[in-house]
Amino acid sequence: MKATFKFHADERLHERRDSLCIVDSYGGVSWIPQAVFKSSCDIDVKAFPFDKQSCHLKFGSWTYDGLQLDLYFKNDIEEMDMSEFQTSNVWHVISAVAKRNVKRYTCCAEPFIDLTFWITIRRKATFYAYTLILPCVLLTSLTLILFWIPAESPAKLTLGMSTFMAFFILLIIFEANLPPAATSFPVIGMSIFMAYFVLLSIFQRNIPPSETSPVLGTYYCVNMVLITMSSFLCVFVVNMSVTGTRYPVHLPKTLKKVMFTYIARALCMDNIVKPFMEDGHVTCPTTSRRYMGVNGDGSKFTNDWKGSSETLITVQKDSSNELAVIHTKVNEIRNFIKIYKERLEEKDRKEKIAKEWKVLALIFDRIFFIIYITTIIVSLMVVLPIIFDSDIEEK
Repeated sequence: MKATFKFHADERLHERRDSLCIVDSYGGVSWIPQAVFKSSCDIDVKAFPFDKQSCHLKFGSWTYDGLQLDLYFKNDIEEMDMSEFQTSNVWHVISAVAKRNVKRYTCCAEPFIDLTFWITIRRKATFYAYTLILPCVLLTSLTLILFWIPAESPAKLTLGMSTFMAFFILLIIFEANLPPAATSFPVIGMSIFMAYFVLLSIFQRNIPPSETSPVLGTYYCVNMVLITMSSFLCVFVVNMSVTGTRYPVHLPKTLKKVMFTYIARALCMDNIVKPFMEDGHVTCPTTSRRYMGVNGDGSKFTNDWKGSSETLITVQKDSSNELAVIHTKVNEIRNFIKIYKERLEEKDRKEKIAKEWKVLALIFDRIFFIIYITTIIVSLMVVLPIIFDSDIEEK
């Protein structure tokens, strides 16, 4: 009599070889089938690659009931014999227990006996930790440097795009080295960006099917969002830093008050914004002293000038024509100095406006840095407990 492996998923039944039965003098029959059986198993990849799976194998007879064919464990040991088990490079076998079941079905009055084995396995995560998680964490942390690079530096955008490309190159390397698994995967984050299709297709080839989304897949999508958004934010900051140069318009009062008074103080940037917190018109004392008078004092220059004019008028009363010429020349010089002074003041005003926008861009850089480092820490706090729990249970 033969027992069959119930609910099998082996498509190679034609490869099963017939084997002879051994009958002893007491009526005992030994039958050792020469076949490799495959079975389906529900896979939960939520904790991939730190997942633990539990599968069961059931052996019984479809045609013979328990009165005709009795099944029991050798030496009454209810566990799987692992003495000939070949160690796997992918899985740890945590437990392999068994149980003898006696069931009655509505079709028949006789009982049916089966032997069920429960196998609990855990994935060896060391390889995935070094090749999947660590490089991803390092690349994501590299985006933090973007917010410390000056906005006027071309390296700000170059580093962001290089990090983005390096992430995809890393994913291609993963695809080449990860062991093959299933051909389906729960769609997560497909609506975020079309660029994430590459990421999801890689997980599709390498992660078993499951009704739950893997934590690592979510972590990768979060990192892809961070890296992508860092490039957009860098463009935003760079554009803001040059706005004052292109369009010399003062910051809106409300925005300036909120960012320079409250946000800057919370970010410990008081010393940077302090020169821009004075009310009134833009003053340029250094430029005025340097260009308005010979002695560095505009008022003194004017007074001396007027005194010189009165002296010329007194001394040269009879030389009205010469005095008129001199007076005209002096007026031309005064007008030239006045125009030159206005140009310098306008130039300094534009420079101050440009600096205000650059300081605002610097504040936004600091805000984005804090948001990014907080997001990275939170995402790691979600993944690391899974790692630690897996290590503790394994030990």
